[in-house]
Amino acid sequence: MSDTMEGTLEHFPVTETPEQLSADKKILVVGIGGNGAKILQSFTRLPGSALYDTAAIDTDKESLALSGAKYSIQAEADWTIKNGLGCGGDIMKGERAVARERARITQLLTDCDFVIVTGGLGGGTATGGIRTVASVAKGLSLPALFLLTTPFSFESYTRRKNAEECIGELLPITEALVVLPNDLLFSTLPPDSPADEAFAKASAEMAATVFGMGEILRSRQLIGADFAGISALLQKRKTSCAIGIGRADSDDGLDRCSLALERMLESPFLGGSARLESSNAVILTVTGGPDLRIDEMKRAIESASAILPQGVNLTAGTSINPDYASQVQLSVLAVRYDQPPETALPPQKQKSETLWSRSPEKTLPSRKKQQQGDMIQDTFKLETISKGIFSKSAAVKYRDEDLDVPTFQRRGISIDKGSTGKQS
Repeated sequence: MSDTMEGTLEHFPVTETPEQLSADKKILVVGIGGNGAKILQSFTRLPGSALYDTAAIDTDKESLALSGAKYSIQAEADWTIKNGLGCGGDIMKGERAVARERARITQLLTDCDFVIVTGGLGGGTATGGIRTVASVAKGLSLPALFLLTTPFSFESYTRRKNAEECIGELLPITEALVVLPNDLLFSTLPPDSPADEAFAKASAEMAATVFGMGEILRSRQLIGADFAGISALLQKRKTSCAIGIGRADSDDGLDRCSLALERMLESPFLGGSARLESSNAVILTVTGGPDLRIDEMKRAIESASAILPQGVNLTAGTSINPDYASQVQLSVLAVRYDQPPETALPPQKQKSETLWSRSPEKTLPSRKKQQQGDMIQDTFKLETISKGIFSKSAAVKYRDEDLDVPTFQRRGISIDKGSTGKQS
């Protein structure tokens, strides 16, 4: 049962277990809303999760009790909700309730080195309140990674629209935002799976994803990427991200590193090896117990690197987790940048080229050949262009092109009308 924070520092339990002291940095995992609480519930059951502090923020008292989080904040407001039954999917109520707890959220985040915030967008508490959490983290200059899911396609249009609008509002105030569609889980679920199983699978996969990202941050114990590096990759330009997690045990009877790599490629939030092959930047972390050998670490990184395209920006790391005896896990964050405008569109020269602005080399005989022989009078191939019903109207022009003239005539395109069937 999690303790409810009372708003004073003295009520924060201070523990210094050997496991926590072994970590270089204090990482807090925050679950917000009902889905965030369910993700934390699955997260706390994972081996190795004891190295992380956990906190749940929700308007539903029962949801907080089931989260298993170390800290909990029951958000409620006198003018909106004060019954512990949640906000009923009302974003405004969720926003006001969480905003009222800003002081306690600030106190919770003050002593952290990193924070990972997770939850499902579309509902009331998470969609309305997550901006308050992001604002507090930004005000504290605290490195914060947001791992959020969007609703299934079979959920209501309103939930999907709420999620999209929330993402748009989070982008300016977050340094690292990764959005994962729940629909990706359909790749691993049979079509006849019950709906409750789909949601449970989503929570379990997100818990493993959160843990994998935490291990990427913890990999600085040996080698790996720091938060600044992760943030820089996500902020360079418009990006899309995919995350893969694979775990294997030596008791499986196979090479555990190869098996972990295979399971990582099957991770629903990754999208298979094709997703890695099309990535521009990749962060890879190998997590193992004290029995992890250097040759295993090297083999795992080399096997994963073989899938990546040439020239990819790869950052590889390793972390040791005391709870991972005989186990190994591969965690990967694959980043793909959108094509820059200059490569996505035709060159400007081709786009603005018209029938009247073509260079002489394309429409006239070669000048070089003319100089070699006698002088030849050039002739222009003039063509009557009809504007049809637009002949008496004002010209509509764009970049000196008359848009009322058919495109094939403006650009001198010859149309193949096919054979008439007549014998010559």
